[in-house]
Amino acid sequence: MANEQLQDSLVALKPPPWTCKCEAYWLTFYARGPLPEHQYAPLEASSSSWIDPQKCGQFKGGLGMIQIVRYSETPVGSYDELLIIPGNFDVPGTKESHLRITRIYVSQKETCYNGRKNWNIPKHLARFSFTHPPTTENAPPAALKVEVFPPGEVESKPFFAATLKPFQWFPAVPFSTKLCPWLGLNVHLVQPPLPASSKAGEEILCGTDEWKKLLPYMATNKARGMWVDVKESKVREQEVGESQALLGGKGNEGSFPDVKPWKIGLWLEEVTLVFEKPEILHLA
Repeated sequence: MANEQLQDSLVALKPPPWTCKCEAYWLTFYARGPLPEHQYAPLEASSSSWIDPQKCGQFKGGLGMIQIVRYSETPVGSYDELLIIPGNFDVPGTKESHLRITRIYVSQKETCYNGRKNWNIPKHLARFSFTHPPTTENAPPAALKVEVFPPGEVESKPFFAATLKPFQWFPAVPFSTKLCPWLGLNVHLVQPPLPASSKAGEEILCGTDEWKKLLPYMATNKARGMWVDVKESKVREQEVGESQALLGGKGNEGSFPDVKPWKIGLWLEEVTLVFEKPEILHLA
């Protein structure tokens, strides 16, 4: 209880629903076989509720996605985000399988805490760099380079880098996740309970006790294709602990999962993204 009071005193809790405005880039792939390596940050990788298939569900594969999101309006202000959904996982005690966010980085502590607390989203901090601002009334840039670094200023090499080139010869078209069921896609997320960090200074990395299911809603009138080039990570970077970043310290070794997205992705401008209150799952 004391730890929760400390967390709430450091960062304000903003319960759902959240209605957000953003620009997003979807990098899709298809996963077969075992779960790709480095799918979890060290904190989640230390928890059986995330890595033990008997407790967290067997990985089933299927359509996966890397998402890069640049939020301009949210209940906690603007921030950037990088996440991976590797595919579907069985939900223990049921005959269902659903998508799951396994690793995610954000650029500010308020959304880090609230994402974990509200929806079991395993957020951690990172630093983001973009070569161009989000698209407004003008045409998108010919190319956008995205780099994501460990938090703080002590690391010079990104653990994720991609160059995205939006299609220029086709007009943007409307798109909504309401179309997904018609395409045979179930976009519900089911997230296991999160472990909490016990390190001083990492109180925003809170834990949770219950499984949560949510259905994010996304809509835009400006969706277009893009060419995707993700820089292969050949060297494992040192992941910096959130509490140690400003002191120049280093935490556990880790890296973003090495997956190969398809060469064509989806560039989404002027997006409305809604996160409702999650359903609590009482699993046997």
